Amino acid sequence: MTDEEPAREEAASAAQEPISTRIRQLTEAIGPTTLATALLIYFGYVATRARFDYFGVSLEMTDLSNQSLLLYGLEVVYVPAALIFLGALTVIGVHTAVMWRLTRRPDDLANTFLAAGIGLVGVLMIGRALIGMFVEGSDTSVVIGATPLSLAFGPGTVAYGVWLHGKIRGRPLLSQRLARNGVICAVGLAVAGLFWASTQVAWAYGTGRGEEDAHDLAKRPEVVIDTKEPLAGLPSGVTQTALTTRGKDPAFVHRYHGFRLLLASGGRLFLVSGTWTLGRDQTIVLPYDNGIRIQLISQP
Repeated sequence: MTDEEPAREEAASAAQEPISTRIRQLTEAIGPTTLATALLIYFGYVATRARFDYFGVSLEMTDLSNQSLLLYGLEVVYVPAALIFLGALTVIGVHTAVMWRLTRRPDDLANTFLAAGIGLVGVLMIGRALIGMFVEGSDTSVVIGATPLSLAFGPGTVAYGVWLHGKIRGRPLLSQRLARNGVICAVGLAVAGLFWASTQVAWAYGTGRGEEDAHDLAKRPEVVIDTKEPLAGLPSGVTQTALTTRGKDPAFVHRYHGFRLLLASGGRLFLVSGTWTLGRDQTIVLPYDNGIRIQLISQP
């Protein structure tokens, strides 16, 4: 026996592995937990970005550390985390129900229609994704997440329908090479679609958090600012009071009431008024140094 014969036997054995084994190996390589964690972190980042963008503050201006970004992101990941795990449970439940039906009634003609129906649903989802990508424009009413989620789950649903039909008839419809390549493409589209959907949903969710913050600004502690130089462009709801100087000391001569703290980061204060309104008021950015003095007053 030559050295090439064991290699041929190993290659032949690998080629004869069922597609389900290949799918399991691919899933283990990607790591569902790693993918879910990456999606949650990405969701938190995008939502935080949208939350501050609602007040006109670019996230790059805040100089937030990675740890701070992660902590801000943790405030908004509970809903998507619940949706991810509920979705996973739904997929597992559907697969379990399908396998139970095939076991109980393996020769039932309805099984064939079930596989065809699953494949048809996947084709319709792919069509919805293509319409969303190439037909719908900015002036078209688009449901958030519909296009990317259709892209994420459409190809996988078609692949599952094809696999199910092959299992019903007792032999696969596709060769192992075609099936393997199809699964790889479906997984790649699923990952791309999930990140795309995360971006859309997270931006909408973060904007909603910004709206909640604006609605509850009056309940936050008031920030009283004393400055040496006057502030220009005060937002509505902020009043200025002149302070008396004290000898030759570097006195603070301007006092401002009505501010609320939006964020303190990078040696700067991002301030808004308690009556801040989108499109009307601005966000004031002050250096947090010896040039200002602050007081905090709790609100009832």
